[in-house]
Amino acid sequence: MIIRPFERDDSSACHSIYRHYVENTVITFEEQMPPEPEFEERLRLIASRYPFLVAESDGGAVIGYAYLDAFNARSAYRYTADLSIYVDKNFLHKNAGSRLYRELETKARQSGIHSIVSIITAENERSLRFHEQMGFRCAGELKNAGFKCGRWLSVKYYQKSLA
Repeated sequence: MIIRPFERDDSSACHSIYRHYVENTVITFEEQMPPEPEFEERLRLIASRYPFLVAESDGGAVIGYAYLDAFNARSAYRYTADLSIYVDKNFLHKNAGSRLYRELETKARQSGIHSIVSIITAENERSLRFHEQMGFRCAGELKNAGFKCGRWLSVKYYQKSLA
């Protein structure tokens, strides 16, 4: 497995990975899969401002991606970034997520990021454990913050200080 910077040609593979999470899970609160050109533009903008990495299998296929993005648009938040990690459903439990995160954290430090925040659906136990293993701590919970798949869902804010 290779961890490398995102390239524009990776957009289609990232779109395919993300589609599973939008259409089949409550891991993301996005309810409709964005059209591929819109998604590609979204990723291009993120990659132009923040670290964005992909995991590539030994065969050269993109099997996961992770990026940091603005936590909040107001300028005082400029040293805090929001984390997203998505791994192909067929490659879960193969360390792609942890390898992506560790490299992304290194890039965040180099970029001057002071704090990383991750907003996690409260019932996503796998992600909660993952973040705790990576050194994140729960900073709070918003009860019934979103409605997807016919039910109200709470989110937990996890935070890691890089200082």
